[in-house]
Amino acid sequence: MDSLFRFDQVVRSRELHGRHFDWVQWDLLNRNRTLYGEREAMADTITGTMRRRTWNQVFSEVNTLIFNLLDQGFQQGGTIVSQLPNCMESAYLDLATSKLRAKHLGLNVDLGRQETQGVVERVEPQVAVIVPEWHGRDFLSWYQEMMGRLPNLRLYVLTAMASSLPASVQTFQPLMSDAVWQRYRESDLEYLKTDPLAVHELLPTAGTTGIPKVSQRTTMDWFHVHSVAISERAEHSVYDSRVIIGPLSGGSGRLWGVHTPLYSGGRVIYLTEFDEARILELTDQEQLTIWAWNPALITRLVTNPAFDRAPLSSLRKVSYSGAPLASEVIEKLLSRGITSFNVYGTSEVGGCMSPILSRANREHLLSAAGVPFEGFDVPVVDNQGDRLPSGEVGEILIWNIHHGYLGAMAESLETYQDAISSGRWDGYQRTGDLGVYDDEGYLRIVGRKKDMILRGAQNIFPKELEDILSAHPKIRDVAIVGMSDPVMGQRVVAYVVAQDGETVLLSHLTSYLEDLGIAKYKWPERIECLSEMPLGPGGKIKKDTLREWIQQKLETETEGAS
Repeated sequence: MDSLFRFDQVVRSRELHGRHFDWVQWDLLNRNRTLYGEREAMADTITGTMRRRTWNQVFSEVNTLIFNLLDQGFQQGGTIVSQLPNCMESAYLDLATSKLRAKHLGLNVDLGRQETQGVVERVEPQVAVIVPEWHGRDFLSWYQEMMGRLPNLRLYVLTAMASSLPASVQTFQPLMSDAVWQRYRESDLEYLKTDPLAVHELLPTAGTTGIPKVSQRTTMDWFHVHSVAISERAEHSVYDSRVIIGPLSGGSGRLWGVHTPLYSGGRVIYLTEFDEARILELTDQEQLTIWAWNPALITRLVTNPAFDRAPLSSLRKVSYSGAPLASEVIEKLLSRGITSFNVYGTSEVGGCMSPILSRANREHLLSAAGVPFEGFDVPVVDNQGDRLPSGEVGEILIWNIHHGYLGAMAESLETYQDAISSGRWDGYQRTGDLGVYDDEGYLRIVGRKKDMILRGAQNIFPKELEDILSAHPKIRDVAIVGMSDPVMGQRVVAYVVAQDGETVLLSHLTSYLEDLGIAKYKWPERIECLSEMPLGPGGKIKKDTLREWIQQKLETETEGAS
């Protein structure tokens, strides 16, 4: 058994007023080409210039991809991995696999070798679509190395990002060849039955081992009760043009970059590289109405001096998820007539709440509060597991239709079984976040119970880095904590006790992690050297003390700079 799903979850979701439909992503694409055929659907910058496609063109090219995959021997129900920067091909794979009842796992191009190879070998895909390299990461060699261990893997390389490739490497172009239509007809698509309850999107999520766990999502639990609610609450429409200013590969990327434009019929632009000046310029040129992605990048945009000079006459909304957005940033947006819209949730069960813009007040927007989505149950509980009334702070639990992690039943059971409250909350995920409901039914996040560091929208688990860095020959003891940061939310600090006679520098840590292929976003950005770690009675490092120390240092440094 590879799933926790039982059909009675569908019944419960319906009892919680969840909206369920008979369509998957491909079906919405078919609807959009009928309703909006010659309207522009998507554009990207992966070739260095703006590539543009209408809904008619997207529909035709996705179907070409479907038949070429089948012609190459890809089996319905199989798995495709992509590791691509933001581009239309990434969205095409999502749409094609929904029609094929197949699974699509999009991997972030910022992952290191260890994480990439670990997760790919865990899911055992039949197809991988990659760029050959990205900012020094040699994906081509990583995947060629894995092909020796995954004999059924077919590798396709997107050549828009390559000047030359080895003769033995297959390019992505044959999968987009129109020659396949000499053998197939559009009516043949009717034989490919779609299933909204089939596991479709695989989402990597952080783990303590360094290898991402892979959450399994269906169209019903991930799109019907999640993205439909978000699209409607955020008031996205066919007249909207949005730009995705962060990676398309993860949960937030799929939400803002595929689901909401697909449901609303609006347009999306995928930016390959993040550049504040370019986005501000593009907003005016393309008459963009929505910026979408994580608070760290939005903060960089809004705090850039050019933001105050930019016209932004078309921009009406900033949609974000993955972390809180600072209230001063929200205020600055509001001063320009731009509303911020937040989604809170987890990779395992998806976003579970957002504001309802038509009736949200200023305080709700500033505190990033939200109302749970229909189809979800989101209680706040005390340490005994009792549901708390409004006004009382407790841990947030989330229930939605769920499958658990791919190929990791023990971890799935650990996540969804309730050993703390004698099974009363079996099927719920404990978030480790603290929240409180107000009298209007809005839930506000007030803190985190976990040690996890949230850098931008990336989760970083200290234990992973501690386990790796403890093997460094210069280090006797190491502890990883987060320090507050106005842009990223948090950054990583390494507290280190050096071996006798040794000196440890930040560069020693970063070069060590680079050699091991650890993703750069996890690297410490500050080092603090101690003679001894502060220990509790049981010999455990007192991380609360370390966090207090770094916060005091940051405040002193800020005062000294002013």
